Amino acid sequence: MFGSMQVAIRDGDEALAQPSGIRVGMRRERPMSLRLFRPQGTRVAVLASAVPAQLVALRAASVGATVRVQSPRPQAWGPVVRHGANVSVAPPGAGLPPPGTPHAPVLVVDDRPTEAGGLGDAGPWQCRLDIRALMSPSDLGALAHADVLVFGQVSSAIASTLATMMRLSMALVGQLPALGPGSMALVSRGTIHYVALDPTQAEGQLLAQSAR
Repeated sequence: MFGSMQVAIRDGDEALAQPSGIRVGMRRERPMSLRLFRPQGTRVAVLASAVPAQLVALRAASVGATVRVQSPRPQAWGPVVRHGANVSVAPPGAGLPPPGTPHAPVLVVDDRPTEAGGLGDAGPWQCRLDIRALMSPSDLGALAHADVLVFGQVSSAIASTLATMMRLSMALVGQLPALGPGSMALVSRGTIHYVALDPTQAEGQLLAQSAR
């Protein structure tokens, strides 16, 4: 699910190889990517602001993926969906696109920021990116089947419950209550990566427009 690679050119020289997946930010000064599109489908739960999801949607659209956004706040997605050959936004409950193919993957963004739990299923070569609220530790139970959980700052109680659910040590989740703006944690079972978002200047302008 996660990727970052280096390849040697000659003695003393190194260059970053293209990662398999969509770049989501920087981890320890190296790019971090998520493999969103797989034969079995991928489910990602975003339990933070919409910004990480918007950045992923922008980058998925830029590499040719079909992006379908379902959201009660279309103004937050307008600048994003204008950039891509096959990107659109509709209200929640609108019809979903069919599964993708290796050459035409599909990203479905289900933006319901006031609801807890309830993640959708992803078809082949399709990624479901569900934006949900996280109001108490008990809300985590409905998210256990996600392939990746994306967190912003959370309470110590939620961090503790997450550690138990995802088999993480308290030392690993200790940064969650202190995460600042522009930082997020990518969590899968037994693994947590702290990542800094790295929008380009153009992406940053689009994200700023979406926040208005």
